[in-house]
Amino acid sequence: MAASDLSANLQEEATCAICLDYFTDPVMTDCGHNFCRECISRCWGQADGAFPCPECREMSPQSNLRPNRPLAKMAEMARQLHPPSPVPQGLCGKHREPLKLFCEEDQALLCLTCERSRDHWTHRVSPVEEAAEDYQGKLEKSLEHLRKQMGEALQFQTQGEETCIIWQKMVESQKQNVTAEFDKLRSFLAEEEQRLLQKLEEEESETLPRLRENKTKLIQQSHSLEELIRELEERCKRPALSLLQGSCRSEFLPWRGRLPLDFFGRTFRKESSFQPQQLDGRLPFQPQERCERYTA
Repeated sequence: MAASDLSANLQEEATCAICLDYFTDPVMTDCGHNFCRECISRCWGQADGAFPCPECREMSPQSNLRPNRPLAKMAEMARQLHPPSPVPQGLCGKHREPLKLFCEEDQALLCLTCERSRDHWTHRVSPVEEAAEDYQGKLEKSLEHLRKQMGEALQFQTQGEETCIIWQKMVESQKQNVTAEFDKLRSFLAEEEQRLLQKLEEEESETLPRLRENKTKLIQQSHSLEELIRELEERCKRPALSLLQGSCRSEFLPWRGRLPLDFFGRTFRKESSFQPQQLDGRLPFQPQERCERYTA
């Protein structure tokens, strides 16, 4: 026998008659036929009792199914020697038949053999063309709803962008206004500072010489008074006759009146009475009021 014939026989013997694929966990019925355990269980259902063999129709109890381990090894060898060929587009991967039906419950494409199996025989099945038409209608409704939502989203997006632009322009305008106002304020304060400093310098140059002159006069007067006090104290210590002799009484009587010190004191106080707080009234505004304007 040729090698190709042996290979073909191996594939045939290792193929399940239900799923038309290599055996997976094969079991043998009482009549001697082999099937995948899952295939025969799905074909017969879960109920106990005797069922007809899918090949010879001979009755065989489901409880008598026996594992066929040699056949499982043979199927594995055949799978390694001849891997299953890719299923062509439009054919059932299990039965290699055209996919003509669509199961609504499982949302799966079926061939005629799949449709007659116990997995789908109670399900609602429709031709592929009708199912595609219904599905296309649902898709179009979904697309219409999504397009409407997309339009609303784009509209909101446009409004949001316009709002952002308006706010950005408004903020920029406010920044420019604040900057301009503070530039004016700084310029005014600088000018006012220079004016007040110049005024203080003028008053300083005008007042300090007089104050220094008065200070000098006060110092001289203090020295004169010290000498006079010292001389009077010495005279007070003399005896009565010596104290009253000569012209001492007429010599010191003029000093019993108001001393010149009072005149110099008034002059000094007048010249030094300038207070910086007097300049507050010359400012055209109060700093606190100007700050409150910009804070508001």
